[in-house]
Amino acid sequence: MKAAALSLVVLTLNVAGPRRVHQGWPTRREAIVSRLKTEGADAAAFQEVWRGEDLAALGEAADHANRALDERLGLAVTSRLPIESWVSRDLGGGYGVLRARVRSGKSEVDVYSARLEPGDGDAAARRLGQLFRLSEFIREESAARPFVLLGDLGVDADDRQSSLLLDLLEGRDLCVSHGDEVCGRTLDSRRVDYAVIPYSSRAPRENARAEFTELLRDEDDPPASLHFGLRAVLDEGFLRLKPASQPPGRDEALATIDEALEDAAADATLRSAQAGWIPFLGARQAAAAQDEAARFAAVEEEVQSARLRASKRAVPAASD
Repeated sequence: MKAAALSLVVLTLNVAGPRRVHQGWPTRREAIVSRLKTEGADAAAFQEVWRGEDLAALGEAADHANRALDERLGLAVTSRLPIESWVSRDLGGGYGVLRARVRSGKSEVDVYSARLEPGDGDAAARRLGQLFRLSEFIREESAARPFVLLGDLGVDADDRQSSLLLDLLEGRDLCVSHGDEVCGRTLDSRRVDYAVIPYSSRAPRENARAEFTELLRDEDDPPASLHFGLRAVLDEGFLRLKPASQPPGRDEALATIDEALEDAAADATLRSAQAGWIPFLGARQAAAAQDEAARFAAVEEEVQSARLRASKRAVPAASD
């Protein structure tokens, strides 16, 4: 008799939890908890979880005894499988990523919960830096094992920035099948939540799908969650995947990010000079813009260092 195929069921949800309990939160949390009991997930990534007691409620509902939480970043991973280790990183501005290494049989899998900054303008430029740092963190932590990146990345699925992340990692967005979106919206009319795995020529047997959609109640009631979530089934082939050491689209993606950060730094420097002529509030605005320019320049320097390292690896050895 043929053994049943192995699979790993994962889900992600930005629970939009409060840092301090307010009147509507217990009802909203109970609705999420009730829904989690039906998911049957092996591992879950949560964002905007700021309190240990909230994570305990979520983990218990999912039947996940193993949990990792960074209260400072509001990121968590829970699992019914053993968590061998976990580590988190601030990617800038209090947004970040948490990596939990779970054991599935004889294999180890890295499950990431990430939350990046939403918005346009300077926020979009800051998010580019966060996307770069996120990709570098994953490449550093998961060089030799499969990973699944889950979370609220703050960018629309059809935005160029989401493609840049896939190019940086050579990743597969499980919400896209043959070029078509299959998950639908997760926040308002957009999809900002993701399930990404290392790319392979073999398509997964199942794509991700939107979940927790019923938590957005009638207009007369307060919403149980501002976000929908995603659920994905990772088949046995996933456990054999490893990230590409030199993703073919990475160099171009790094160049695009480098140029965008340079432009953002120049724009912030210009705003600083212009604000300096404004009485009273001008000095404060100028200082804030100058700080922003310095932050952009710092991330740009990291990107340029990554480009330099990549170019050195790409130079073939001299022939005799």
